[in-house]
Amino acid sequence: MNEYIIGIDIGSSKICAAAGKIDKHGRMQIMGITSAICNGVKKGIVVDIDSTSESVKQCIDGLERMVDIKITDAYISLPGGISELVWNKGVVAVASEDREIKDNDVKRVIKASKIITIPSDKEIIGVIPQQYIIDGYDKIKDPIGMSGLRLEVDAQIILAQTTVVNNLFKSIEKAGINVSGIVFQPLALSEVVLKKEEVERGVVLVDVGAESINIYSFEGGNLVSISTMSLGGNTISNDIAVCLKLPFSEAEKLKIKYGSVGRSSVNNDIKIEVNADYNNKIHVDQDILKQVIEARVEELLCIIKGELKSNEHYDKISGIVFVGGGFALIKGIEDFSKDILQKPVRVGSPEYIGAASPLYAAAVGAVKDAADSMKDKSLRIKSEKETEGIQREWTKERNKHEEKKENSSGFVSKLKDFFTDFF
Repeated sequence: MNEYIIGIDIGSSKICAAAGKIDKHGRMQIMGITSAICNGVKKGIVVDIDSTSESVKQCIDGLERMVDIKITDAYISLPGGISELVWNKGVVAVASEDREIKDNDVKRVIKASKIITIPSDKEIIGVIPQQYIIDGYDKIKDPIGMSGLRLEVDAQIILAQTTVVNNLFKSIEKAGINVSGIVFQPLALSEVVLKKEEVERGVVLVDVGAESINIYSFEGGNLVSISTMSLGGNTISNDIAVCLKLPFSEAEKLKIKYGSVGRSSVNNDIKIEVNADYNNKIHVDQDILKQVIEARVEELLCIIKGELKSNEHYDKISGIVFVGGGFALIKGIEDFSKDILQKPVRVGSPEYIGAASPLYAAAVGAVKDAADSMKDKSLRIKSEKETEGIQREWTKERNKHEEKKENSSGFVSKLKDFFTDFF
């Protein structure tokens, strides 16, 4: 429990890494977080292994200096945009004689749900159990310890292209990091930026990255759909660069530092000094910068609205949560988006000291998901040991009781034999 858990999120413009630790009270704490620029990934897919590997190395080196440990293993956040969800059912008979459902029964039913026909270029990377059914009774979240004859599971099978996953793994491993496991990004994000009530009621998580927008719909406590668009925050930066005749890197800095939309409290009358090409400094009117950003953000929001309206779950959406560095950091984005999307909007940030930014949500989510899995496993082992202890005590008491009964019955039978002989 004292070991660090490392989570890595590989995006199209940045690689973020977080280090977490479970404290003595069983709560997860983020001990360090850092990021590095990445040019080897496009729309969530690795296009240059060497470049991506070098960026991972830089990011991990920064995290090692921060937490003062040597990092060799990490959990990887896999983007939902490169994945596909397929529904399937698994059915098994409960193995134990007393019909109590054990961990092995759950593993068997999950394995049974993976028996599906998949294309040759894809592979199963995970399973999301939606509900368990015991002897016809559904909506069971955790069947372990319950009794039954037949165990079923309704599950979502996560598929991804084999080459995409392999190239991602190669990039990580080339940086000297072993992949401890894959964390599905939509679920990782939901654990750190969404409230349980939101997920139950119906909410949409919009992850706006540099080159893609991933839309994840949740309803009834489950992830119900994924959609992806090949647009992102880079289109805003590109507009700034073209309109104001600036290098792309300077345009990106302007967007992050001074970007605002709507009726924000920012003073738009000031001039901003920017380094242009050939070391020339120019002054940019902040009001013009705002107009450029607003025009593109409005267009992106209208595209997102169209995508949401085409979703069958649109009417059940109670709110929309933005994450990622695409435009979640732009001032006034919540009110501006609310007017266009006609739904309550907020920016989602992890509630951890030092990591409270929508930029770090996926990396922190990967750590949280891995930490919860470890904690659940240790609690289950502890529970099994306690149950074994109780069973041993109960067996001892039963044996003592039976021994007393035998002794008592032996005395009575001897007394009976004595009286029989006497008479």
